[in-house]
Amino acid sequence: MGHTLHIGAPTVIESYADKTPYGAVFEDDGKLAYFYAVDRRVSDSATLDAVCIYHITAVIERHMSDLDIYHPYDVRIVWSEDQLHAALLLDGVAHAAFDFAEKRAYCRSCFPSGSAWCPEGHAWDDRAVEFLGAVTDAVPQPAVRFTMLP
Repeated sequence: MGHTLHIGAPTVIESYADKTPYGAVFEDDGKLAYFYAVDRRVSDSATLDAVCIYHITAVIERHMSDLDIYHPYDVRIVWSEDQLHAALLLDGVAHAAFDFAEKRAYCRSCFPSGSAWCPEGHAWDDRAVEFLGAVTDAVPQPAVRFTMLP
């Protein structure tokens, strides 16, 4: 079980791997929600890539039929055993994923269309989260820091 997320409530959820220099950070600033891939080898955890999870207006106007503004979501950041893959789950459904080994980012919103880290684009691919099938209770997960912003 993760933490409870209310869409549009300013929130930051951070998870940093113990076996690799990578981290994954979810941030909802009240209007937009992004999932960031970071590298701690660079001072102040350099952002490698960022993918949009939702825009609050799109959720309110029901343009994103898979999300509901009034539903409290169980939010988790889940890592592969080798900690080279991370996924953002809302109620157990992956909405974004990073493959640090291949320098790839995926998200269901497909936005932005690409980045310097992932020029192939951010289009969703179910193969990005195949690692979740091997994640069991025996696979230790890094600590998560959950912060509600003012």
